[in-house]
Amino acid sequence: MQIGIVAKKIGLSVDAIRFYERNALLPHASRTAGGFRRFGESEIETLPFIRRVQGLGFTLNEVREFLELRQSRVQPCVPVRRRLKQKLNHVHRKLTDFQKLKHELRVALRSCNKELHKQSARCQLTHITTHFEFMTTNGGIRFEPRVDLSGKPKGGR
Repeated sequence: MQIGIVAKKIGLSVDAIRFYERNALLPHASRTAGGFRRFGESEIETLPFIRRVQGLGFTLNEVREFLELRQSRVQPCVPVRRRLKQKLNHVHRKLTDFQKLKHELRVALRSCNKELHKQSARCQLTHITTHFEFMTTNGGIRFEPRVDLSGKPKGGR
């Protein structure tokens, strides 16, 4: 089946399918005499799986690992469960970070609202932007304020 037909059947864009192929999530498709990609049933069945795993927040490397587990003859339940638990823990940590961020944004907004009522309003946020530490986490880099967004030092620093 040609790529355009596969894309319509699965509900993906042609570019997404090409992207998966370039990133070795799909084997390189065979070509017709005219140079068109031809996909077999195996690839057509793999595409929704890739989309589903990626939709769960897994990276391309993690999707690749799931594909390897799917193709192996080993019962994949234990390693899949372990990866799902790891991802769930990662999501939990991110949610906790977002809750902290939500709190900091609310504090900053309250501070701005108070300042706007003053005659000589001074935006606290613009005066503390240099007071952040960059922290490396499992999920990347995030900033941690040394002061809260009302300008008060955090943690007795």
